[in-house]
Amino acid sequence: MRTNERRWWWVKEKKQVAFVFITMTMMLQFQMKRCVGCLETERIGLLQLKSYLKNLLDAGEEDSILKSWTRDGDCCIWERVKCSDANGGHVVDLSLGRLIPVAFESETRSLNLTLLHSFPQLQSLNLSWNWFTGLSDHVHGYKSFGRLEKLITIDFSHNMFDNSIVPFLSAATSLRTLYLESNYMEGVFPPQGLANMTNLKLLNLKDNSFSFLSGQGLAGFRELEVLDLSFNGVNDSEASHKDSKAKLKTLDLTCNLFSDFSQLKGLGNLQELAVLRLRGNRFNHTLSTHALKDLKKLQELDFSDNQFTDLDRLVIPTSLQVLDLKRNRLSLTHEGYSGICRLMNLRELDLSSNALTDIPYCLGNLTRLRTLDLSNNQLKGNLSSFVFGLPSALEYLSLLDNSFNGSFFLSSLVNQTRLTVFKLSSIVSTIQVQTERSWAASFQLKILHLSNCSLGTNMLGFLLHQRDLCFVDLSHNELTGTFPTWLVKNNTKLQTILLSGNSLTKLQLPSPVHGLQVLDISSNMISGSVQEDIGIVFPHLRYMNFSSNHFQGTIPSSIGEMRSLQVLDMSSNGLHGQLPKPFISGCYSLKVLKLSNNQLQGGIFSNHANLTGLVGLYLDGNNFTGSLEMGLLKSKKLTLLDISDNMFSGMLPLWIGKMSSLSYLYMSGNQLKGPFPFQLQSRWLEVMDISHNSFSGLIPKNVSFPSLRELRLQNNEFTGSVPGNVFNAAALLVLDLRNNNFSGIVLNTMDETSTSKLRVLLLRNNSFQTHISEKICQLSEVGLLDLSHNRFKGAIPSCFSKMSFGAEGYEPSITSLVAVFDLSYITFLWNCQYASHLNLDDSVRNGYQAKPATIVDFLTKSRYEAYQGDILGYMHGLDLSSNELSGSIPDEIGDLQNIRSLNLSSNRLTGSIPDSFSKLKGLESLDVSNNKLSGSIPPLLADLNSLGYFDVSFNNFSGEIPFKGHLVTFDVTSYRGNVYLCGLPTNKSCNLERVTEPSESNRGKEEEEEEEEEEGGGVIDMTHAGPVNGFIVLIAWFIIFNASRMASSANDSVGQPKEKITIMRTYERYWWWVKEKKQMALVLFMIVTLMLQLQMKGCVGCLETERMGLLQLKSYLKNGFEVEKKA
Repeated sequence: MRTNERRWWWVKEKKQVAFVFITMTMMLQFQMKRCVGCLETERIGLLQLKSYLKNLLDAGEEDSILKSWTRDGDCCIWERVKCSDANGGHVVDLSLGRLIPVAFESETRSLNLTLLHSFPQLQSLNLSWNWFTGLSDHVHGYKSFGRLEKLITIDFSHNMFDNSIVPFLSAATSLRTLYLESNYMEGVFPPQGLANMTNLKLLNLKDNSFSFLSGQGLAGFRELEVLDLSFNGVNDSEASHKDSKAKLKTLDLTCNLFSDFSQLKGLGNLQELAVLRLRGNRFNHTLSTHALKDLKKLQELDFSDNQFTDLDRLVIPTSLQVLDLKRNRLSLTHEGYSGICRLMNLRELDLSSNALTDIPYCLGNLTRLRTLDLSNNQLKGNLSSFVFGLPSALEYLSLLDNSFNGSFFLSSLVNQTRLTVFKLSSIVSTIQVQTERSWAASFQLKILHLSNCSLGTNMLGFLLHQRDLCFVDLSHNELTGTFPTWLVKNNTKLQTILLSGNSLTKLQLPSPVHGLQVLDISSNMISGSVQEDIGIVFPHLRYMNFSSNHFQGTIPSSIGEMRSLQVLDMSSNGLHGQLPKPFISGCYSLKVLKLSNNQLQGGIFSNHANLTGLVGLYLDGNNFTGSLEMGLLKSKKLTLLDISDNMFSGMLPLWIGKMSSLSYLYMSGNQLKGPFPFQLQSRWLEVMDISHNSFSGLIPKNVSFPSLRELRLQNNEFTGSVPGNVFNAAALLVLDLRNNNFSGIVLNTMDETSTSKLRVLLLRNNSFQTHISEKICQLSEVGLLDLSHNRFKGAIPSCFSKMSFGAEGYEPSITSLVAVFDLSYITFLWNCQYASHLNLDDSVRNGYQAKPATIVDFLTKSRYEAYQGDILGYMHGLDLSSNELSGSIPDEIGDLQNIRSLNLSSNRLTGSIPDSFSKLKGLESLDVSNNKLSGSIPPLLADLNSLGYFDVSFNNFSGEIPFKGHLVTFDVTSYRGNVYLCGLPTNKSCNLERVTEPSESNRGKEEEEEEEEEEGGGVIDMTHAGPVNGFIVLIAWFIIFNASRMASSANDSVGQPKEKITIMRTYERYWWWVKEKKQMALVLFMIVTLMLQLQMKGCVGCLETERMGLLQLKSYLKNGFEVEKKA
């Protein structure tokens, strides 16, 4: 009884508390009775929606989505579904983005809106990144969205919708937020019907194709506050906004085609506008911006990535707080900064990446300025004085990559008591960073970037007093000695330390466990082994770069304890041994593993490997052996695999074809064998390099690579013909089939309507034969073509002029030749990021990027050169050498005006060098040697100033060499084997040569005589010679004949083919014989000299023709001795 009395006494005394308790109990009971699970109709609706989405997937992928959506259980706990108890357990949020892979252009994917009618309380719908092409509702038509009266947010971004969805959307009058970014909408904004959505507050139409703003403007969008029309291509507007009651606060017109504010009519009428983004348009210094002065509430203005050179006509309202002018062409004087320096409310200013040279001292007047970025300019002058005068409110100061030199004293920052970010470097010289021993900074930095500097002796004391550092970049600072363990110990919040490009020699880790996330000590001189406990000391590392040092020993097993590690780069060291099991089983978060150029061995990867998050794997340049093991199959996200230059052997396993994400495959330089790996015909494969192996057999006729951009099969043992669909591959840019055993007629099976994008075609050293098909000219984008060392016959196609080869008007697509493998999405969530309205180019935010360059080696200037990047984009070459081509050189070759290398050597070409070659102004290498070309060398070739290699040797050219202009840079070796050429650099007199120069009508007979001489041993007619003259000629013939026979014998002894020999073209072999038989040559020479003296004594005068012949012989012998002397 007493107990009950006490309870009622408490209730009477605490009436309010009791009332609240009773009320909550009743509500809880009511809620429990009502919410036993999701509504059955909605659960069935979700299962129907899942079934619909599964039908859009390819075979085998159906079970990969929405696995928790089963016939049993509460649908409110399913993935991507949210229910609301306040709405009776109804589904209120469906987040179904990124479920369906990208569709090919020909596919149609329509979203059936009736499937959404099962969710009457739906408030938010996300179907982004699903590549839908349209909407449909065969029951309710365009009024379908009207049945979802609670719908507030729709996200249809990154699909393939066009304007046909607007009538459907116009019925969704309850919408507040609509995302349509990255679709195919176009034409005039707003499209008809969209303005009916009067309740919209945010409309995102970024990355579509709207080109014009209509006069209607924002009249229908009464509640709209945020409008994003960036990346569209808008170039004009009639919108005055004069009669509208728009509440627009943020307008984003980034990356359109505006160049003048007259194209933005009525902008000044948007009185509520606070944020205006005009980045990436075409505004320049002639722009008058008086329209901006009426925007009294404007706080943020983005003019970055335009073409301003000065700011003289830029009128900015004084209310402005954030101004972004980075990446323009500003080169302001002290007076040019005055417009900015009058903005007394300015808090953030970005002038980075311009052409500024004068230091803006007047910025010291902006007392509220807290963020200042002047990086990537050409500023020079007294840096310490400038920094000393900056406002005391400054928190962020970046002076990276300018032209400062000399010394900088940190004590000049004495007034910046709030400074948390300081960045400094120079591109012209090393800055000497100094600080006084007695000075103690009144600020605590979070970010310190002092790259390419030289730190003074007192810097140690400054850093010892900085205890809040979370990001430190001291790369390229000439630091020596041991890794600064004290810096890590002193800053418990330190997350990033970058020390690359110094001269550190020893790595010593701190003893306690540390929270460091990024450690880069690449490109130092650190030797010895990596400490075994590194994974224990730094268990939270996400990025670890130890590349380009002198580390030895094995990879520590404790790295397997780094569960958060995403990037590990230990390439270019001396590491050996096998990959530790704890390492390859524990680093399941690893996305990039780069161990290139070490001495590692063993196999990859056994079944205990657990690198499930791996995206890029670089193991090239090691000693790995065996075959690929199935542990690699667990890396389902693997995009790049590079195992080139190892000792892997055997056949490629079939399971490698199951790696559906694989896009870049490099396996060159191993001992792999077997047939063409048909299992690699993946939809997503972009680069396949299996060169320098022992693959053999035929390429299957039905081979197909829809996305392949590079196919490298060179230096294998493939045989048979090349299927035509290889050349027809839509995305293929580089095809390298060199040094195989391919044969047959190439390109004959090529599709007549081919739209090939092929840029590089290399077929050198195979067994292709017959004529070069005219179909090759359908490969109109080809810029590097190598058909050398085959058995092609017939004439050179004149249609080569229809191919690119840098022809006039052709612009090389450089970016298309760069294989992009971008890992910038691997970012690190550092707490030390600086908060700013500016889009600061902050190195803290950068992740790891790896872009495998497309490299092509091509024979030019008689040597192989490797081309990549921009140089590859502009390199154009044609090599038809060492074939059996005949006929003349087409004049059309001269139309390839920007070609860099042309090699037609070692064929059977006749005729002359076309005069049109004088138009090849970009030509760097020309080789037409070892043919049957004749005539004179065109004098206009002397004007080819880019020519670095020139060879016309061993032809039938005649006349005087045009030894002038750029041709004076080439010696006699460029012309040897042309007996009728004269003048410099041959030192042969052109007066004598003209006497014996054969006419065009006799050249055919001369060639027939040369062939007879080759067969008959060079018999000479001496019928008309006198006794003594006959004896002299007989001895001369004896010398030449024996030299010819002995040289021919020498050639035969080493397996070389015989060459045609004439009297005049045998002198090189003769001089070889003279060197070998010096005594015999001397005796014969004395006999000839004696006989000549006797002849002269016995005659009162010789015949004029014979006198000329003797002088000609003297000139010939003299030239021979000169050649021998130079050799």
